[in-house]
Amino acid sequence: MPKNKSDSPVFEIVVVLAIVVIVAITGQVLLHYENKGSTRSNTITGFAVSEQGGEEPAKPGFLDVGIDKIEVNPPSPLVGEPFEIRIIVANKGFVDIDTPFYVEAKLIPNGENVKPTILQFVVTQVLKPGEKTTAVFRIATVTREGPMRIIATADSTAKLNDQNPSNDMRSKTIILTSQ
Repeated sequence: MPKNKSDSPVFEIVVVLAIVVIVAITGQVLLHYENKGSTRSNTITGFAVSEQGGEEPAKPGFLDVGIDKIEVNPPSPLVGEPFEIRIIVANKGFVDIDTPFYVEAKLIPNGENVKPTILQFVVTQVLKPGEKTTAVFRIATVTREGPMRIIATADSTAKLNDQNPSNDMRSKTIILTSQ
């Protein structure tokens, strides 16, 4: 049985949880350890939160724009008929995106030595965290039947300094048919 409150495992858990809460709120904590010669007697004897100067601490900012999905209407376009590509872009970070940026759609038709068509759409609206916008591309003519790959890229000119580029690109393959 513990001799006093501070020797109790429950007390140690409460102290550790209090430290975690302080670190989560302030981002800084200083601990004082006391070593009495053996590893069993190392104990936390106190803690103090470091103080900031008179200024407010910086708020965490995580900028992340990403491609949410690619929609094609109609899903299997006919050769020679117009169709629409809609690229849904989302602010997946924790700060407003208020700098204009480009969304790119690269159309890669089936065939050898065929150059891709690259289309750009500029997003000028402010995107708050969690908000989405849609880049719409209307494609007038396609001359070749078969698969076509669409590669969508958010912030294609790397203007935003996105902190999570892993979701900046998405692709979809559609089939162009003659009937």
